[in-house]
Amino acid sequence: MLRRNNSLSLITLAVLAACLLATGAVRAGEYHGPLQNTCSDCHTAHASVRGQTWTPTPHLLKNSNGEVSLCMSCHDGTDPQAPDIVASGTASNPTDTVTTLYTSKFGSSAGFFQSDYLTASSPYGHDLAPAFSVSAPLSSGYTKSGGLTCADCHDVHGNDNYRNLLPDPNPAHPGSYSIVIGTQVKETTPVNAQNPNPAVAYDTANVSLYVNNNINAWCTDCHDLLAANSAGSAPAHFRGHPTDVQIGGIGKHTDSANWISPGSGPNTGFGSDVNDSIPGIPRVRYGSPTGSNTIAGSTDTVSCLSCHKAHGSKYKQATVWPLQQAGADMISGCQQCHFK
Repeated sequence: MLRRNNSLSLITLAVLAACLLATGAVRAGEYHGPLQNTCSDCHTAHASVRGQTWTPTPHLLKNSNGEVSLCMSCHDGTDPQAPDIVASGTASNPTDTVTTLYTSKFGSSAGFFQSDYLTASSPYGHDLAPAFSVSAPLSSGYTKSGGLTCADCHDVHGNDNYRNLLPDPNPAHPGSYSIVIGTQVKETTPVNAQNPNPAVAYDTANVSLYVNNNINAWCTDCHDLLAANSAGSAPAHFRGHPTDVQIGGIGKHTDSANWISPGSGPNTGFGSDVNDSIPGIPRVRYGSPTGSNTIAGSTDTVSCLSCHKAHGSKYKQATVWPLQQAGADMISGCQQCHFK
C-alpha cells in the first residue's frame, strides 16, 4: 500500500506540474531562469526577514527595503554574474562610472541609475525614489505615486520578451508588444545562462535592432503623446521626431549620404568618443533590415533607443550624448542623420 500511495503521489505531482506549465503559471524566464536563479535567491519560504520570525515583507521578499533594493542587491555591480546598472554618481553630480567594465563608448545598452536612486528624483532617467510621484513626460496621463519599480517595466519571474520586458507596461493604455531576440533584437554574443557574461552580453556594441523592433510602440505605451508620426505643417512634415521611418526617405530633411559614410570628418556628427572636447560621437543605435550595428544603410530607422537610454544616463532626459547641454558634442547625434 505504501508503495502504491507513493506512486499515486508522484503521479499527482506530475499532473499538477503539467497543469501549471500549461496555464503559464510557471515561467522559465529569459534571464531569471532555472539555470541562473532559484526561488530562494529572492524569497524566503517562511519569513522574509531572516532572524525576525513572522514579520514578512510583501511577497516574502528577502529584502525588507522593498523590491527595488532587492533587485539592486544583484544589479549594482556587486554580483559579477548580473548586469551592473548603478553608476557611482548622484542626481546632482551624475556619472557613467559603473563597477562592470563595459568596453563600448556607450557602455551598458540599457544605461544606468545614479547611486542615490532611492532618495533623489533625477532628471537623468526613470525615477525609482519611493518618496516621489512619477508623471511620465509627453504622456496624456501616466502617473504613479511612490516611484517606479523594476516590475513596472520587467516581468521579474520571466516571459518571452527580451530582458523580461512586460508586453504591456501601461495597463491603462492597452497594448501588447513583442520584443524578441532574432525578430526585433539581435545579440552578437548571446547571454550565457550557465556562465553569465554581462560585461559582454549587455554592452551596447553587442545589442542591435531590426527595422521593425516594436521599441517605439513599447515606450509610447506610457509616453503616448509620442505614439504617432502625425503630420505637421510644412516644412516640418511631422509634429515630432519620427520613428520607424527610413533615414533615406524622401522629404525627411535627412542626409543619407552622411549617415552611410564611413563616419568621420568635421561636422559630420561622427567621432570616436563622447564628451572628449572634439565634435562627434560614435554612431547612434539604429534599426537595420539585417539587425547589423556596424553596416549603415539608407533604409535604417531610428527609435527611442537611438537617442535615449532605457534606465538613464549622465545626461538630461537620459540621452546618449549631451543634447541641449554645453560642449562640443551638443548636436553631434543630430548631425549624423541631418548634417546641417
